[in-house]
Amino acid sequence: MLRRPAPPAARRRPVQANVRAGVAALLLVAGPAARAVAAESRALRDLVGQTLYVFNPTTVSTVGGSLSVDLPRGQAVVLVSVGGDRATLAPGRAEASLLRAHGVRKPPRYRAEAAQIAADFLSAPDWEKARRDGVRRLRERWPDLTDETAGKIFLGEPFVGMTEEQAEEAVGRLVLAREPAPGEEGSLWKVGRRPRSSELRLYTEARERGEHARSFEEFLATRTRAVLIVRHGRVVAVDPPEGQSSGLNWP
Repeated sequence: MLRRPAPPAARRRPVQANVRAGVAALLLVAGPAARAVAAESRALRDLVGQTLYVFNPTTVSTVGGSLSVDLPRGQAVVLVSVGGDRATLAPGRAEASLLRAHGVRKPPRYRAEAAQIAADFLSAPDWEKARRDGVRRLRERWPDLTDETAGKIFLGEPFVGMTEEQAEEAVGRLVLAREPAPGEEGSLWKVGRRPRSSELRLYTEARERGEHARSFEEFLATRTRAVLIVRHGRVVAVDPPEGQSSGLNWP
């Protein structure tokens, strides 16, 4: 009985040497990067339950309500949990007590990216070192400052009597608008919690969702945290926005 000859086996195309070299190079790059990510994740998990401090002012969202919450430099939070690329935070002890005093029975939880925690928050020892170094540099720049006033500038808190240059250092990036001051010669600074560019982004996103019909300037008026009046090179007043009472922090 005659049988048909089997078809010839498919010839395997040889892998070019440069392709093999490229794959090897990718593996060499990916290996350390993956190990670095794993090490960062372990470091964050080791901080669970500890109090962290905001170094770079940042924005988080509430768990469940998804409301944006601005956290200024120096704000204390507790790292509750880390899972994947997400982290859960709770208000620090002082803020939680303050919230309860104002009738908030259950303090909120905040949601943030794990990378955000690594970039914008410091452990207690690292925060103390950063604060000391920051205060020292400010006192070297302006020798007439005390530890207290240098600390306020480091935290981004304006105060009456500071120079215009010191005010620029403290809140310059947060100034939403500068206008002529009423009465005598001087300027009026409207200070927010976020830079003007960040507020514009939020305003644009809200307009795209159909949430705002007002102008950007009207929107900014609702975002003002404090009004500074600067005359003859010094801050002479730090006031709450018109129609609002003084905040819990400054002014």
